[in-house]
Amino acid sequence: MGILQQRHAARWWYRFVSPIYDPVVGETFWPEHRQREMLSDLPLSDAHVLDVGCGTGATAGLLEARAARVDALDHSRPQLRQARESVPGARYVRGDAERLPYQGATFDVVVSIGAIIFFPDPQAALAEAHRVTRPGGHVLVAGFNRPDGPSLTPVEEWARLANSAFYYTADRTEAIRSFTEAGWENVETSVTGPAWHSRLIRVTTGTKPE
Repeated sequence: MGILQQRHAARWWYRFVSPIYDPVVGETFWPEHRQREMLSDLPLSDAHVLDVGCGTGATAGLLEARAARVDALDHSRPQLRQARESVPGARYVRGDAERLPYQGATFDVVVSIGAIIFFPDPQAALAEAHRVTRPGGHVLVAGFNRPDGPSLTPVEEWARLANSAFYYTADRTEAIRSFTEAGWENVETSVTGPAWHSRLIRVTTGTKPE
């Protein structure tokens, strides 16, 4: 388990970075244009969407512009305070991604961008996302990629070691297996990232069987 997957460490981290999260962390790893690309293929029109690990509300704002209704959840009070101020139209709840406070089959789409890297039990979070999604619904999760393959560049090797020490990371095989074991079908995964590390971010999608 990475250092920042421990709940007390993650709470401390977000208390510290919340004031500078959007201009520093958000713009570096999860900028608006990249999030728009990730969300572009989701059927959001008329959808009830859950944003898990909503942070300061950047994703919730993009979802609100396209979806009928947006619920957003995070465990960090400082992050939720900022989210409520920046995107007041979403419905916010403080809670745990591994024990979502919603009834089963509530949402058409579940989205989580940049949050799974902090979850102590990512598999439990994927199963919970599946539980609260309606049959035929969709999931999209973006986190840190663990580069695979026989030849990594020095930057990729450094990123692999550094990220694994602090966060949850997954390669393609692990991502597909984790989503499938949680009950998702039609699992697809791709990588993207900034110019200095084009394989840093892994985006995985799936659907819940009808």
